[in-house]
Amino acid sequence: GLTLTAAGEVLFKQSEAILQEMSSTIEKLEQLKRKPGSGLVTIASPPTFSNIYMPEVVERFVKRYPDVHLVAYEASTGQVYDYLAAGQVDLAIVLHASSPAKLDLVKLVEEPLMLVADAAHPIAGSTSMPRERLSEFEMVLPVSSHGSRALLEAYCVQGGVHLDPKLRMDSLVMIKAVLRSGRYCSILPAVACAQELASGELVAVPLVPACKRSVYLASLRARPQSEHAKALAREIASVVRAKGGRSAR
Repeated sequence: GLTLTAAGEVLFKQSEAILQEMSSTIEKLEQLKRKPGSGLVTIASPPTFSNIYMPEVVERFVKRYPDVHLVAYEASTGQVYDYLAAGQVDLAIVLHASSPAKLDLVKLVEEPLMLVADAAHPIAGSTSMPRERLSEFEMVLPVSSHGSRALLEAYCVQGGVHLDPKLRMDSLVMIKAVLRSGRYCSILPAVACAQELASGELVAVPLVPACKRSVYLASLRARPQSEHAKALAREIASVVRAKGGRSAR
């Protein structure tokens, strides 16, 4: 009989493994086809939205659709857009209504942004903060132009205010950690630090004039939504409404 060379043996073993994996994948796909109501839904959202809303959304969804596979990504605002634009997810929670020609956008909620700082910061006793005073404070602000950053920059330009933050971060956890130093302020929705505000660790001061942002549920127009993706979208809208329209960073 034929004897394989050393290279041939390696190639044979690799080919055998690939064929087995292909066979297994095909079988899994066939099982999904045979299983009524099965499918896959994917979504990406920023951290605070994930923390506040997604646990209840997931609980409701899996109860109603136990055979559907749900994949939820938590990412920075910029990464959420990247996931959606690349077609890696069916749905995304976005904070800026960009590319309306490419996206289907459903507005979930509108929320005011606040000047947030440690309870020991000088702003702690303020009942409001005029826009023109924002340049007086050391700031830590978002990185991504897809999130609150573009809105804040436009808000400041309208008032003739120039902000030059020494720190930019796309991590809410990091921003709150920096705020605890007592040196910096940030501009966030109150819900992003609800626990810290309730405990008195941080304070939130309303801006004058008010600065509001909208939170949207987005999908690609060129990518038809499955019935399960539509069902997930309904659950998200329902949970946001049930929680009084609060939203997230």
